[in-house]
Amino acid sequence: MLVQQILNGLTNGSLYALMAVGVTMVYKSLGMLNFAHGDVMMIGTFICLTLINVGGLNVLVAIPLAVVCSAALGFCLERLVLRRVEFSSFVNLLIATVGVSYVLRNGAMVLFGTNPQKFPSIFSTTPLDIFGFKITPQSIGTICVSLALIIALHFFFTKVKIGKCMELASSNPESATMMGINVSLMRFMTFGISAGLACCAGVLIAPYTYARADMSATIGLKAFAAAILGGIGNLWGALLGGLILGVVEALGATYISSAYRDAFSFIVLFIVLFVKPTGLLNRKIENKL
Repeated sequence: MLVQQILNGLTNGSLYALMAVGVTMVYKSLGMLNFAHGDVMMIGTFICLTLINVGGLNVLVAIPLAVVCSAALGFCLERLVLRRVEFSSFVNLLIATVGVSYVLRNGAMVLFGTNPQKFPSIFSTTPLDIFGFKITPQSIGTICVSLALIIALHFFFTKVKIGKCMELASSNPESATMMGINVSLMRFMTFGISAGLACCAGVLIAPYTYARADMSATIGLKAFAAAILGGIGNLWGALLGGLILGVVEALGATYISSAYRDAFSFIVLFIVLFVKPTGLLNRKIENKL
């Protein structure tokens, strides 16, 4: 039972981690939390579902198109909203992302309705018996895809020239400007990549929870919790924080009470921050604005 629940927790945790990576990217770039991140995930999920149900596309074809559309939404969010409310004001940015969150959520209710909609599974849901443990290919695929995306993002930032430029523009905008890097363009790309990752997380989450206009409420908060728990601004911290939250939730729901499933992760967050305010990987939190 213990190992089974850990496996279940790792599945959910990998999804929290994927969302938390997008939160971390925006924080590194602007020193702010994007409260619309979860709703961008939700919109990307519904775009994919629309391409499947209305456009008649195969799910494996619809997902890349939905990721591109979500990235375009991220570009528009940065260009048309955040840049116009002045990047130099933290309060303006915070209020703007909260406002965008409400607009996207209520717009989704109008366009797609309020009823949960079934999302097709990317992988098989037939359980496999592996050494006595029951695990579905869908769970294995979810973990593998999430980890692969995070690792690919790490190599993008450390090995690819434009990724290195984005990393420098995020960590030290002044030095990046002196070296001829267009910091505004790097921020523009950061929002696009972050939104694309959110869509990937959404299409992996939706087969478990159904596509709903309010699906971002809990998932978005847990993404923030995972990013802060691991040490916000740290890519691997986001991964660690997400996995820890997923496992704690699964074990708490099994051995204590499933009624408090969502509370367990935040209790762990409060305990860790009380002992180590900078997060588990000890990344110093700074406000760049």
